Amino acid sequence: MNIGTNIARLRRERGLTQEALAEVIGVSAQTISKWENATTWPDVALLPVIADVFGVTIDALYGREDAQRSISPDAAVDRAIEAVRETIVGAIYNPELDGKFEDQLAQYRKVMQSDPRQRSVIENDHDVLYFREKLGALALRKPEEGWSSLFARDDNLGILRLLADRDFRRAMQVIISRRMLTFTLPSLAKTAEIDDAERLGVMLQISGLFVRRELQIDEAPLVYYELTQGETKLHLIYAVLAFAQELMTYESIHYCFIGNSQYFTP
Repeated sequence: MNIGTNIARLRRERGLTQEALAEVIGVSAQTISKWENATTWPDVALLPVIADVFGVTIDALYGREDAQRSISPDAAVDRAIEAVRETIVGAIYNPELDGKFEDQLAQYRKVMQSDPRQRSVIENDHDVLYFREKLGALALRKPEEGWSSLFARDDNLGILRLLADRDFRRAMQVIISRRMLTFTLPSLAKTAEIDDAERLGVMLQISGLFVRRELQIDEAPLVYYELTQGETKLHLIYAVLAFAQELMTYESIHYCFIGNSQYFTP
């Protein structure tokens, strides 16, 4: 079974016409027909876009695996959080006082989960590791000019202004949750339920997170976007939003604190 046959099958399973699929991807219905009839093949740059539209992997387009994604972003974050738990317990672990490391780790999980306000901080001269259950962890490298210098950096303002825009946040949510690392503007706008796709495209370019590329299909240029550094920058933006909410509701309740108690000062 070739990729065109799989595209036709997935399209029918999701109740899409060739015209509807073409509109979401940003190509013509004639192009979809050519793919499904094996007259032409989708450009390799479009494979992630097509896979995202159907909610499958690229391998699934070739019929090599089940059509559902096997690893979710949430599962990857959960694994990272568990690694942070082990790091924190390792920093405070004393086998003579606390017994086995696994027992101390289990006790730490229990304490942190019993009260959602509990948090842990490990700090030295150069780095801070902040952790709270459900929220996750934030690792910061102290600027040479001191923590207060973060407020003076004008280059931080652009992305913060974009994050204040509802459409931009919705787009980022869709990109992260569906791992849309490559996409066309119509497919992203459709999935995120954003009416003004042109305005969204302007914001994507301003953000500096994506590269805008053109692909020639049936003598007409198709514009698509790629993340410049994979998912790393988007996850950092996610952390900014999560910890902004944490700051709004902050209470100083620590399970463990290692380092300088004045680390928030310049």
